[in-house]
Amino acid sequence: MEISPKRQRGDLLSTIGETLRAERNERGLTLKQVAEGAHVSVSYLAEIERGEKDPSSRVMESIARGLDIEMSELLVRIASALEPAPVVPVTNSLAA
Repeated sequence: MEISPKRQRGDLLSTIGETLRAERNERGLTLKQVAEGAHVSVSYLAEIERGEKDPSSRVMESIARGLDIEMSELLVRIASALEPAPVVPVTNSLAA
């Protein structure tokens, strides 16, 4: 079964938003603090975190700065969250 591009896009936006929110919460920062550091509005950042807006690469760079994280590290975390869990055949999981 092939996943439609629209479905994949939604998953990506959700993953970006969830990752940004997790990073912000880990750092104990408010939406307002990150938005100010990123030079974006609080409402726009909230929409990105909810997976409702598709941020450009420049906006992502700004948000990374607002979170005080390297853009490369942020992208690695997003990519890790997107990777599917490895499939373990039942025969291998029972052979212990």
